[in-house]
Amino acid sequence: MIDLHSHILPALDDGAPDDATALDMARQAVADGISLMVATPHYANGLGPSDPAVVTASATRFQALLDAEAIPLRIRCSMEMPLLDNLVSLYRSGTWLAYDASRRYVLFEMPPYGPRPFDILCKTVSTLHLFGVTPVLAHPERLPFLSALPDVRRLVRLGARIQVTAWAVDAPTPDGERARAWLDDGLVACIATDAHSIRHRPPLLASARRWIASHYGEPAAEGSWEISTDSRA
Repeated sequence: MIDLHSHILPALDDGAPDDATALDMARQAVADGISLMVATPHYANGLGPSDPAVVTASATRFQALLDAEAIPLRIRCSMEMPLLDNLVSLYRSGTWLAYDASRRYVLFEMPPYGPRPFDILCKTVSTLHLFGVTPVLAHPERLPFLSALPDVRRLVRLGARIQVTAWAVDAPTPDGERARAWLDDGLVACIATDAHSIRHRPPLLASARRWIASHYGEPAAEGSWEISTDSRA
């Protein structure tokens, strides 16, 4: 399995605080059946690095640690971007690390608060799409203002991709209800862990995969999405 959203790189943001924790997360992921993790540290905003070179260097260093420990996990890197006024310039300058080498897909995090958040999200998605960028929405199931199914359909039509967090797939919570409604409607592009530690949102996908297979069939659980095999080296 491939995990497209994690905070496994040591001491970069609010994820793994050190090498030991990151290695424990890697072992946990491998035991669960994950073979590749895309590390997506938060961009700046008081949480993570603002220099993409820091992220790529950290990913290279951590891959070497994994290899030295004989942990069969591959690491790629991208960046989770918050809502900022200069998103387009950050992308065009290369500061916003994309998922793929062609820089078509980026991971975007929308806050759950503020005036008219749905209108702002639609405008952000549309603006990025005009520049040939496909924003992947990180954990949108946490956004109460996306409770109306037609609104999520509109976002997908505008060019967004929906990434649901694994723990929410069968959670008896409003987040889980939103995630399952989107799965039922075929709106979810991928499932990811958003892993931060071995306990808080751990790097586990197998349970969500089994749930999806049992409800939508094995082909849906197997999945196939275009950025999965074109992740940044």
